[in-house]
Formats: sequence, C-alpha cells, structure tokens
Amino acid sequence: MGKRTLAKQTVLLTCTSFFLFFLLAAPSYSIEKKSNNKEKITDFRIKIRRLEKGISSQEKQIQTTENRERNLLLELEVLDKNLAERQARLEELEAQMSHQLALIGKKIEALNTIYSEKETVENHLGKRIKAYYTMGGIGLLNVTFSTKSLPELLLFHDAFDTLILYDQNVIKVYRETIRGLEGAKTALTLEKSILQDFIDQVVREKKEVTLSKNAKKSLLIHIRTQTKLHKQAIAEMQEASTALSDSLVSLRKKTEPQKKKFLANKGKLHPPVKGVIVTLFQQVKVNKLGISRKSSGITLKVDDGVKIKAISGGTIIFSGYLRGYGNTIIIDHGYQYYTVTSRIEKLLVHEKDSVKTGDVLGITGDTATLFDEGLYFEIRHGKKSLDPLLWLDPNRLSTAEEQAAK
Repeated sequence: MGKRTLAKQTVLLTCTSFFLFFLLAAPSYSIEKKSNNKEKITDFRIKIRRLEKGISSQEKQIQTTENRERNLLLELEVLDKNLAERQARLEELEAQMSHQLALIGKKIEALNTIYSEKETVENHLGKRIKAYYTMGGIGLLNVTFSTKSLPELLLFHDAFDTLILYDQNVIKVYRETIRGLEGAKTALTLEKSILQDFIDQVVREKKEVTLSKNAKKSLLIHIRTQTKLHKQAIAEMQEASTALSDSLVSLRKKTEPQKKKFLANKGKLHPPVKGVIVTLFQQVKVNKLGISRKSSGITLKVDDGVKIKAISGGTIIFSGYLRGYGNTIIIDHGYQYYTVTSRIEKLLVHEKDSVKTGDVLGITGDTATLFDEGLYFEIRHGKKSLDPLLWLDPNRLSTAEEQAAK
C-alpha cells in the first residue's frame, strides 16, 4: 500500500509541472479601515483571527510530523540495538550447540568403541565356555586316559574357570560403561533439544524485530519522500509566481485616460463572477494534491458554465495557459494595476484585445478545477499582490459561513 501511495504522489508531483496553478489556493487577508465599511471590516477581522488560529493549527501539525520522524528514528535505533543483541545471543547459542554436538559425537564414538570391545570379549568368552564344556569335568576316564597328571588337570581346570570369571567381569564392566555412556548421550541429546528450542526462539524474535525495523524504515522513507515532494512542488509554485510578477512588469502598457476608473472605483468593482469566497487573501490552504500554499488572491466557488466578466476596462496583455495558474487572463487597467483571473475552462478573449467593464472573458468548467476548487482572482500593483476584497463591492460577495447562515 505504501508503494502504491508513493507512486501516486510521484504522479501528482509530475502533474504539478503542468497544472501548478492548482497549488495557488489561498490564505489569510488584511483589511484597511474605511469609515463607510465599518461592519464589514469588523467581520473580516474576526475571520482573520480565525484564520490565524488555523495557521497555528497547521504549524502544530507540521511540528507533529517532525516529531513523528524523530520518534521513528529513535525506534529504529532501539530496534537496531535489539537486533544486535539477538544476533549475539544467536551466535552464542549456535556455538553452544556446536559444542554440544561435538560432545554427543564423542559419546557416540566411545559407545561404538565399547560395543566393539564388548563384542570381542563376548566372542572370546563364548569360545572358552564352548571349550570348557567340550573338555567336560575331571572324571576317572579323563584322569586314566589323559597324558597329564591329576594335579595338572586340576590346575588347568582352575585356570580355565579363572579366565571365564575374568571375562564375565570384563563384560560386566563394559555393560556398566555402556549404561553410563548411554545416559550421558541421552542427557546431551536432551540439552541439545533445549538449545535448539532457544535457537528457534531467538531466530523468531530476530525475524520479528527485522520485520518491524523494515516496516518503520519504509514508513520513514514514505514521510521523507512526502516532504521532498511538497518542497519540490512549492519551489515550482514560487518560481511560477516570480515568473508571473516579472511578466506583469515586462508587459506594462501605457495607461489610458479611462484606466483611471479602476483606481477611482476601489471598493465598488463588481466581482468577475457571482460566487462564494472559499479562499481569502493570504490564507494558507491545502489543495487537492495535499500541498499547502499562501494565496496571493481569492478563490470563488462557482458553478460550471458561468460567464467570467471583466471587473473594469483595460487591455488584455495575456490570454492562454500560464504555468502554475492554468488558463489565465491578465488585464492591464493602467497605472500598473493588473487583474489576474485563472482556472478558466474556455478563453473568449485574445492578447491585445480591449475590454470594457462587464465584457465576458471566459467560461468556468469542472476540468479547470480538477485539482483545486473555484475561480482564482488576483489584483496586483506592479509586483505587489493586493487584497481583492478591498477593491470589490462587498455587497456582491459572500463567504461560506454567511451562505450557511442564510
């Protein structure tokens, strides 16, 4: 599962190279005082405090992730130590087992020698007994017909008895020795069995520790890879934002008299679409790719197929796909004021076109918001991003909380 998740994230990162505009979702905002908009300012300030709490919560989550990585490293260190201890114990037990097998081998060798010697003595004893009974007892006929005298016969008979008795005693000693060796062999075999049980247990423990270590290493790699992917995506996003700022400066147009209307209508401009604010200026928000970003504008939730309109007259200085933003329209309203509208499904204007307030610029759609919700709108003065809520008519905007309260 971890590998599939990692592969999925890698694909998503590749997508950011082409759809980085989905990462520019949004953040908290600031409000300047205006006496004729006091209630709205108060409401915005309350929302700012809530957003600050949200940012603090995100920072705590980042700290939690870092703590998790540190804890994993500590756990891996403990597992490495346990693994080394079990390996040392296993080597010790295997050495004992080798010694035990050597002892058993010696006992078996001794038993084989004793059995062989015992068999030899038994064969000799059998032959002597057979000869003894073949000779028979010392009777009248034996004495009469023997070439030996009676004392010699008696002496021979006694010597034969002594040999047989000696052989019997030797066999008895062999039997006792065999019993001792068999007992020692049995004891050693039992000890071997116990040692084998210990070895099996240590092997199982070592396997469990190894599995646990590998699982934690995989998790650590997964966490670090996630962090790397996020940082790489953010770096590309920042690069796109910088490129946009440079483009805005390089594409400056000479201001026209009518462009003064943009500055004069601050706080009264109609929004590009009628929608609900889902991301505020400077708000930190996590998009559908799991990447957090501070917004340089606002995001409006809007239905598919809605017409996007110019908030004021000006000249189209860019209309097309912009890396990091998607389908984008940039309008020069004069005096270095620009509006940036992104995540557009269908573009209806072209570069160098002149537009008036309310002219249709494009159409919204679900494909443009595949990785992030809503229409992205931004106001800039030169390279500096401005809070669109200070420029747009507040009576024509609403937040998700206000919609829910209705």
